[in-house]
Amino acid sequence: MTMPLLRTLPLSPLDDAAYARLWPLLDEGEQARARRFVFEANRREYVAAHGLARLWLGRLLGRPPAALAFTPLTPQGKPGLVDAPAGLDFNLSHTDGLVACAVTLDAGARIGVDVERRDRRIGAELATAMFAAEELAWLDARPAGRGGPDLVTFWTLKEAYIKALGVGLSLPTDSFAMAPEGPALVRHDGSLPSDLACRLWVRDLPSGHTAAVAWLGPAWLEGEGQLPADLVTEEGLADLW
Repeated sequence: MTMPLLRTLPLSPLDDAAYARLWPLLDEGEQARARRFVFEANRREYVAAHGLARLWLGRLLGRPPAALAFTPLTPQGKPGLVDAPAGLDFNLSHTDGLVACAVTLDAGARIGVDVERRDRRIGAELATAMFAAEELAWLDARPAGRGGPDLVTFWTLKEAYIKALGVGLSLPTDSFAMAPEGPALVRHDGSLPSDLACRLWVRDLPSGHTAAVAWLGPAWLEGEGQLPADLVTEEGLADLW
């Protein structure tokens, strides 16, 4: 059993020279998609996220980053690696000022990651529409109610779980419930396959962002007390060039 890995990359330190080094790592399809972004900030987020994934996966697998080829694993577009070794699963996330890549190397496991600015204002109306009854009850018991910063914790946990499953928006967000203590998946209404167990982490990062990671692995590991004990977090590109 290996611990899941999270690599984050704050964008504020990246200069034009860094993006120039990342650009040739992307394949033609990635470069074409990057060019289609209307706003430069979105283009840079995309280039940074895919460059980070290539550099880090290349390091972990001992392969040239530019030689890696990606393919969708699910109809909803969860990314996978062509000729991936058994047990590899990864996921990307990007938001204003940060990109992230999560990796698991355990056979039969899946992983999802979501990152958001901690000061993002989700809003009570959106929370009421999208969060589960258990989550709303927890929020209502807090001083800030449905308008406080705890919304970001729930949001990232729910997004990470959906991304680990690889089902996208086909899964109603109120059909499963998270508890921030732990954190833990407290209800899933069958969305979690019976042969899988769920482990969750939330990290508040120095960059002012919150990151959540969902790891789904063989259920028998939970029965034997062998679920991953922790999440290994790393930051930056300095050791990957």
